[in-house]
Amino acid sequence: MTSSPTEQSKGWRARLLESVELQTGPRRVLAISTLVNTTGSGLFLTAGALYFTRVVGLSVVEVGAGLTIAGFAALAAGIPVGRMADRWGPRRLWAMFLVLEACAMAGFLFVNSFPSFVVMACASQFAAAASQTARMPVFRRIGGAGATRLRAVIRSLVNVGTSLGALAAGVVITIDTRSAYTVLILANAISFAVNVFLVLLLPKLDPLRAKSESTTGVALRDKPFLAVTVLNGILALQGPVLTFAIPLWIVQNTAAPRSIFAILVTINTVLVALFQLSATKGINGVIKAGSAARTASFGLFLAFILFGWASGLTATVATVLLIVGVVVLTLAELRYAAAEFELSFGLAPAQLQGEYSGVFGLGQGLAASAGPYLLAVLVLGGAGITGWIVLGVLMVAAGLLVPAAVAWAERTRSHEPEAESEAKA
Repeated sequence: MTSSPTEQSKGWRARLLESVELQTGPRRVLAISTLVNTTGSGLFLTAGALYFTRVVGLSVVEVGAGLTIAGFAALAAGIPVGRMADRWGPRRLWAMFLVLEACAMAGFLFVNSFPSFVVMACASQFAAAASQTARMPVFRRIGGAGATRLRAVIRSLVNVGTSLGALAAGVVITIDTRSAYTVLILANAISFAVNVFLVLLLPKLDPLRAKSESTTGVALRDKPFLAVTVLNGILALQGPVLTFAIPLWIVQNTAAPRSIFAILVTINTVLVALFQLSATKGINGVIKAGSAARTASFGLFLAFILFGWASGLTATVATVLLIVGVVVLTLAELRYAAAEFELSFGLAPAQLQGEYSGVFGLGQGLAASAGPYLLAVLVLGGAGITGWIVLGVLMVAAGLLVPAAVAWAERTRSHEPEAESEAKA
């Protein structure tokens, strides 16, 4: 018997909700929160540097130095905030740091010198890192057994929101006035404030770790987990490749048109939005996640070789190599991200998710802070394709070691029972 159009429509909607892991109210709140937050962040990330140089009057070097200082300062947030999330509950802590993010963002409107910029940048990035650490246990508790798939969906939404923010920032850049940049910064601050209310709509999550339980420093004493964290941090160096190294590589070392970079970013964004959830298939456990990280490292190596080959060739050939390279890079990035999600959840005891997330985030934070400098030395410092090869070999070396480190961690970790998902429709 053929179903009616209404039934077919309901079935399609139901399958869509199921496919994106947003069946329950709390998961949908997390999705909306992500879109609001990343749309605001997309605004600021796209046009923030122009505000500081064109309106505040800072030099490009001062902006870069200030953001680097702030990036390293933010590393101090991870471990203590993670412990607080485990001991006091993650939801309220996440909301508290969102308030700090809103205040710090609004504070950028009062920056009038390099020292004041450094202070506000440190406050902003510290709050962002703390917010990220506090929300990880929320994802695990609400996502339950499907936490990795939920994170994959959220990552897809991150790209969508960031793209929307970037498009809106383009209007601000075109207007290019103090008033326009002021509206942009206030819009981002408001997005954080809206997120506070969204987070408070989530179920109350009582701490799984007793306040009297003396377990401080467990993650830092977990040698197998630290090994995985270090190796993941090395693989995370692929993050700044597209946003930092590629645009400079195109201009300095290839005959490809500068406009190709916008196309490359679009390709990356669309692929992540469409296929991040699919990339999690088959990664159901930390052992398979370790194997996926190894596979991703070979993809990263191939992508880096393609980028290196683009140097010294005709504009057409260079453009083709860059496009193919970004497709390969993105596919490897999707697999790496899915593995990273599973490892960050699967290797952490449920009652210590915050502390373990804080330690795991150190590797990612160091990659984000030191990555641009390392890329500048290896790739942009005159080594050419040799630098890309060295970087690719580094990725493969780390990727080959991940499965062994994960197996070590799996053998030695205590098998704590997973917390049941507290999310209800």
